[in-house]
Amino acid sequence: MKNCEVMALGRAHWPELYRLMVARNFPDVPDRYDKAKPYFEKSSLYGLLHGSELAAGFVFGEAEEGIAFFDVICRANSQGMWATPGVLRELFRLAFEVLKLRCVWVQPKNKKALHAALQAGFVPATALDVKEPILAMTPRTMPRRLKSKQED
Repeated sequence: MKNCEVMALGRAHWPELYRLMVARNFPDVPDRYDKAKPYFEKSSLYGLLHGSELAAGFVFGEAEEGIAFFDVICRANSQGMWATPGVLRELFRLAFEVLKLRCVWVQPKNKKALHAALQAGFVPATALDVKEPILAMTPRTMPRRLKSKQED
């Protein structure tokens, strides 16, 4: 996706992120926006805007001992298109340098998402043949191609 930049999502973007989560049948989404607000308040939210439209949302959950889950919600017409090396590099810079996380983990809900997470550089933290495997990334396991330029 050209002309897109990862940015922090302020409260003004939260309703759009919530609508996107509902539209994409994201798991465990509350039935009303006001019930989702506490979740948003505890998380670190970023987005990729295409023009004025939220093309993808990125959620780093509330950190516990430096570990947080990472979720991606994207519009159907931008699915997979956001996952460029530059966007991934910026997301992991945010996770490990800005948010000071030690580890981020994902739990892909289908084979396509599992493949994408493995391609992005996440490593298995559980067996891959379970219903919802867990994959993780740390600064040490992050692929070299995704490390900030100054780290090279």
